[in-house]
Amino acid sequence: MSTSTLPAGVDRASLSNCEARLRSVFSPDTVVWITDEQYEENGPIWRVTLIYQNEMGAWRRRRYRYDIPSDTLHYTGEAPVSDSELAAARATGRRL
Repeated sequence: MSTSTLPAGVDRASLSNCEARLRSVFSPDTVVWITDEQYEENGPIWRVTLIYQNEMGAWRRRRYRYDIPSDTLHYTGEAPVSDSELAAARATGRRL
């Protein structure tokens, strides 16, 4: 989802708060690309997918759910990424 086309009534500050929570998870020198952001009204929540390089040098995909009313970030899983997924993240992802 492009963050420049947020659904009507969605406060951009909620996405900024989500990103601030995400930054607190990673050390400042960790390379992180946000590859997907989805707003869901039935929470309301943000679902965020990102790709990062772990301490062992492997690239991983992580998913998080950010609960807007409670200002809470929930980890929802992690998996390895392929070289093509990494290339796509570098080409189209947005740095955290």
